[in-house]
Amino acid sequence: MKKPKVHRVESKGHSALPKNSQERVRASERQFRLLVESVEEYAIYMLDMNGNVATWNSGAQRIKGYTPGEIIGKNFACFYTAEDVATGKPQRNLKEAREKGFTREQGLRVRKDGSVFHADVVLTAIYGDKGKVTGFSKVTRDMTDQIRARSAEAARLAAEKANKAKDDFLAALSHELRTPLTPALAAASYLADHAEKLPAKFSQELDTIRRNVQLEARLIDDLLDLTRISRGKIELRFDRVDTHTVIREALDISQDDIGKKELKISATFAADKHHIWADRIRIEQVFWNLINNAVKFTASDGRIEIRTSNDERNHFVFEITDTGIGIETKLQSSLFQPFEQDASVARQFGGLGLGLAIAKHIVDLHDAAISVHSRGRSYGTTFRVMFDVMPDRVGRSRVAARTPNKQTKSLRILLVEDHGDTRQTLSRLLKHFGHNISEADCTQRALEIIRSQVFDIVLSDIGLPDGSGYDVISQAKRKQRVKGVALTGFGTDEDIRRGREAGFDFHLTKPVDVHELRSILDQAGA
Repeated sequence: MKKPKVHRVESKGHSALPKNSQERVRASERQFRLLVESVEEYAIYMLDMNGNVATWNSGAQRIKGYTPGEIIGKNFACFYTAEDVATGKPQRNLKEAREKGFTREQGLRVRKDGSVFHADVVLTAIYGDKGKVTGFSKVTRDMTDQIRARSAEAARLAAEKANKAKDDFLAALSHELRTPLTPALAAASYLADHAEKLPAKFSQELDTIRRNVQLEARLIDDLLDLTRISRGKIELRFDRVDTHTVIREALDISQDDIGKKELKISATFAADKHHIWADRIRIEQVFWNLINNAVKFTASDGRIEIRTSNDERNHFVFEITDTGIGIETKLQSSLFQPFEQDASVARQFGGLGLGLAIAKHIVDLHDAAISVHSRGRSYGTTFRVMFDVMPDRVGRSRVAARTPNKQTKSLRILLVEDHGDTRQTLSRLLKHFGHNISEADCTQRALEIIRSQVFDIVLSDIGLPDGSGYDVISQAKRKQRVKGVALTGFGTDEDIRRGREAGFDFHLTKPVDVHELRSILDQAGA
């Protein structure tokens, strides 16, 4: 058998290889150099034993700014910051790569123009035929965009965390502020309804207490509403709305304040088309805010005129004009910004300066428009709101009809409330209304009572010292047929959703008017 021909390697390098092998190696090297040269995302170059630049690809030129003619032969220390050079970092990196084979780090590097950038750098030793280091390869990646993106993401996450912390704080603050208002409003409302049994001199004081508790609750609502609306966390329930009906209801709410200031009110409902597609509750909030604003800033014996009409573009137009203090022209552009109320006005009339900002947000969410006009101080003010008119079609209202406070039957109610004054006041009132009341001040006690008694309704606070009202209602519904009414200072859309999922059939936000509570209990017990 013929032996295969053996090629003896006489010396190192390409010349020791067969001719065709040498050509393949050279072709491979050319292709590799072309590949390295064409890489734009990375600076890829060679260093000699002393750290002088020996090769330079297009990525290196793009990232660091030097042309090959400018940088080849110069020491790579010029890529380091002055602080790194002073501490001998370039030489330490070469030494580490020589001893360990490579080194990798992330840090600052310097471009030709002196600017610095964040870099990811790999320095690798190149070994010769005898296993000795003959130079180094260096690959540098500009991390500026990645770090900027990570910083932006970190900032976004931090902002989300801060917003959540703020939301949690506002929810807790709302609960803590509302809870002590509940017994005060409940007691004042009950006594006011039975004022004929009290000395006449007390009726005015009772009315003052009730009105100011309601005002305090409105300020809390405004603060939370602004937060929810501005973050897109408000839930709108659209339906066909008769604006004339809603305006009349908003006027009814303001009658006490109008009467006390002896204001002259005129209302002209001239709009033939006055149905809009809107969230009824929120639109009433807009009209009430504008009416309340006019009442607040109009002196006694002043006038307020309300007009509705349709313009040539088929809009419903609401206008309210007062003879109040007016608004300086320079302030009108910022009037709908939160907390922009003039300091002197705030001192004289009170409030947080949120009502108009909330009205503007709600109007914007309905793709409608709101504007203000005043000739200046002492010339009164006109607000104008425009909505698209609805086509003539019927919509189904999601707003429950208002029912009279007529007790249908005596109910077995478990009242779960850890705030002592609230629990005691509500218990006394509910017993007076003819209901059978059991009380619990914590989750554990409530569940013990549920195991031994049957109830028609569980009326529970959400925040309890050893759990939550969600635990109470969910376990109560597993054991018996019972309706759940949440009575709580937590009133966000998320709180209502969680309550519904846990098993609550109704959600009342503190402070709750006695009439509203009785109406809900009548519906729950029907």
